[in-house]
Amino acid sequence: MPEFIAKIGTSDGTVMERSFTADSEEALRNDLQGKDYLVFKVRKKGGVADLLPGFGAGRSVKMKEFLLFNQELAALIKAGLPIIASLEILTERRKNQAFRKALMDVRDKVRGGASLSEAFQGQGEMFPAIYSATLASGERSGEIASVLLRYITYQKTILALKRKVTTALIYPAILFVLMIGLIAILITWVVPKFTEFYKDFGADLPLLTRALIGVSAFVTQKAVFMAALLALAAILFRAWTRTAAGRLAIDRFLVRVPVIGGVFHRFAVSRFTRTLGTLIAGGIPAVTALLMSARAVGNLEFEAKLIDVERKVREGSSLWEALEATGLFNDIAIEMTRVGESTGSLHDMLANISDFYDEEIEARINTIMVFIEPVMLVVMGSFVVLIMLAIYLPLLRSYAQSTY
Repeated sequence: MPEFIAKIGTSDGTVMERSFTADSEEALRNDLQGKDYLVFKVRKKGGVADLLPGFGAGRSVKMKEFLLFNQELAALIKAGLPIIASLEILTERRKNQAFRKALMDVRDKVRGGASLSEAFQGQGEMFPAIYSATLASGERSGEIASVLLRYITYQKTILALKRKVTTALIYPAILFVLMIGLIAILITWVVPKFTEFYKDFGADLPLLTRALIGVSAFVTQKAVFMAALLALAAILFRAWTRTAAGRLAIDRFLVRVPVIGGVFHRFAVSRFTRTLGTLIAGGIPAVTALLMSARAVGNLEFEAKLIDVERKVREGSSLWEALEATGLFNDIAIEMTRVGESTGSLHDMLANISDFYDEEIEARINTIMVFIEPVMLVVMGSFVVLIMLAIYLPLLRSYAQSTY
């Protein structure tokens, strides 16, 4: 059954985007209208807007942009400015039109009597669920500025960690692209020059040289076809990764790939414990915090296991036992969680666990960076030497035969 994304409004004025399955767009519209929803827009999931980057609805705000907004909002509220006035000022400063439109809607809802957390929650996937929960805890305690500062600290830590992981992957990716580019130049430009020369060579060419000439001829003659095939494969791959099965497969692969899989594993666990600690410190009930933290982990395989943790805790199990059953946490993390539960300082222990995993991530990244450069250079050099050997082998063999 086809899947659709619908932008709908409820009777209390909340506007949201949700995924639905239906036989057709018309059937979905009729079904939603029959449930007293106001239907603004319906589009089929998996279309061109979902395949190309930068298009489609339901996109979240970039973390850096959202961090800057929260820093400014916390400063204005701390200075004594009313929330509506603060939102007015910050809305005008936003250059991102989608973000600006969402903030205008938030401002209008707050002006109409909604709480700040409810107004942000009504924006669907534009803002993270943990943000609305954090605001709600601040509204209950009357310390919105304080919880915003706590959320900013959380966001900065996650951003710094993501930057470290990304940086660790950029350098090998650049080396790999350079290697592919160099090999492409040799095969499409250098080898054809020698091919013309070998036509009048008058001797049997070595197997390695014949293989290289064959590859060069195929790539040169089928370049347009191969480019179109690669583009189609990229689009189909992107469409597959946007399905639940595709995302799950990618998430499983990332945490199991040799060398860097441990980095992704530790990053997901660190993000979970830091999110959980931030929510509990803000006064969110443990069961609610567990569910939000599981959905913020960024890995579908881990998310399913951690949602099961929430079920076990809701049924009366201790947190450390439920976490141990997942197999995602090491003994130190489990022991620290048990101590935190027994002493009533769970949020502090969760913060310490996150710091511990962050240090492990940094140590592993440094180790990877030490070994990745020589390995990539050896691989690159081996390919280049192989190609150059195939090019010059006939000349060397001819010279050796003429000498003797």
